[in-house]
Amino acid sequence: MSDWLNLFHKEYRMTRNSAFISLAILLIGGLWLVYLSYLNNIAVVIIPAAFLLMFLLFYPALYILRSLAWEWRVSPHLWLHCPQPAWKLLSAKLVIPFLHMIAVMAVTATLLSLGISINPHPEQMSSINTSQLLLFIIEIGFYAAVFTVAASIYIGAWATLISVASAMSGNILGRFRWLTGIAVFFVATVVVGRLQQTWIYEQLTCWGPINIGMPEYPLILRTNITMGLVGQCYIGQLLFYLLLTAALFALSAWLIDHKVEV
Repeated sequence: MSDWLNLFHKEYRMTRNSAFISLAILLIGGLWLVYLSYLNNIAVVIIPAAFLLMFLLFYPALYILRSLAWEWRVSPHLWLHCPQPAWKLLSAKLVIPFLHMIAVMAVTATLLSLGISINPHPEQMSSINTSQLLLFIIEIGFYAAVFTVAASIYIGAWATLISVASAMSGNILGRFRWLTGIAVFFVATVVVGRLQQTWIYEQLTCWGPINIGMPEYPLILRTNITMGLVGQCYIGQLLFYLLLTAALFALSAWLIDHKVEV
């Protein structure tokens, strides 16, 4: 465990300054948006939070691609000849963006709650009072955050395989090794998408339904429609993507240990 902590600490030191600067910018910008929402409209603070959550969906993938590209370019001999197994190297890299995401979500949730709590324009929320809207945002935000974290790890697993596969084919394809990355991206999007439409996938995954419900809120969208069922997922689907994510990381680690050459 101490070996993994050393790898994690190395990744942390490499990203510490940029992470703190990003959080500082987020805090300052968020407080400015809270002030604008206080003067104008509550949507000023809600809409940017939604866009930030969408960005976080792809953040681990972007981090992994950038970090591995740096390793292949700057220190391939040290990294590929490290006595630690590749899964330790990759997992240490994955934990860093995960912690960044948690920190960003915590700051965003705090600023969003502040913006809603101090908003002096209750007429913008129709018949919903501040406490109802705040509770609604917290519940929706929780589900969105859980989905974002889970989906981002899955996307990050594919990004890891794209980077490793490109590095593995470097000695064969040379500067055209990016074609291997495109091939893996094709599998991740088109092939998996087609698989999801098959009868076999439905039989394997569509079991154990989980209904995600919420209390009803009056006139939540300025209509007479109340919100009941938010969505439905299946335990089989969750298990499928969990196993697929683990398999992608395991394959990437195995390729680094056995196939990637300096």
